[in-house]
Amino acid sequence: MLKQASRTIVYIACLCITLSLFSCTVQRVGYFRDIPDSTVAGGEKFLSPMAALAPTVNTDDVLNITIQTLDPTANTVLNQGNLPINSGAVTGNANLSQAAIAGYLVDKNGYVHLPYVGDVLVKGLTTSEVRNAITDKISVYFKDPVVNVRFSNYKITVLGEVKNPTTFLIPNENPTIIDAIGLAGDITLYGRRDNVMLIRTAPDGKREIARLNLDSSKIIESPYFYLRPNDVLYVEPTADRIQSISAYRTRDIAIIGSALSLMIVIMARLIR
Repeated sequence: MLKQASRTIVYIACLCITLSLFSCTVQRVGYFRDIPDSTVAGGEKFLSPMAALAPTVNTDDVLNITIQTLDPTANTVLNQGNLPINSGAVTGNANLSQAAIAGYLVDKNGYVHLPYVGDVLVKGLTTSEVRNAITDKISVYFKDPVVNVRFSNYKITVLGEVKNPTTFLIPNENPTIIDAIGLAGDITLYGRRDNVMLIRTAPDGKREIARLNLDSSKIIESPYFYLRPNDVLYVEPTADRIQSISAYRTRDIAIIGSALSLMIVIMARLIR
């Protein structure tokens, strides 16, 4: 009877040790964690987001400028500057290593050169202001022209603990930090949502670095919620990132598990 009780104690002890080694802690992962659960009365939260500021054109930007007139022949000439420019920007498609950007390159002095019109100063202007400036100039030659202007190189880079770290070409001028993270496949379980780093290059060339807390809904009210061209987001890993995925830890657990199994067999034989 005593041997049977001893054997039971040994099995229970070994089982507890094994379960403790392979157990994991479940943590809440998500965004805006300061907003109460939907089951809680008054869980709604109303915020006033910062107004989205239209980005301005800088040197080395690429602008896609299309001009439509009543003369089909003139249209071909006016739009021939929107030729593809080879860039190293990955568009998020794993099958593409490069993307072709079509448009006019803004020179070092802030000008683009257009047929009929000549040089147009665009540096420091929004795309709407560029469109108005070109419309005024081209109206001298053609009646009721239709001008459209947009960025061709609106790039956002997302690095660190995301599913698909890469550089994306953004189709609109007001992407948010949530849009960028969504394009990158979301933050992994090992990424810190409370300390995302944003690196921004100002028009004067100076670099600005900010820390953003995506656990807080107040990020919507931040001036950094809307991204600017060439912004870089870096998601830091959590403190246990290396330990949680380390091959050494996997190896150690396997060794300990084998050792426990061997110990159980040996002790069971000794108790008999």
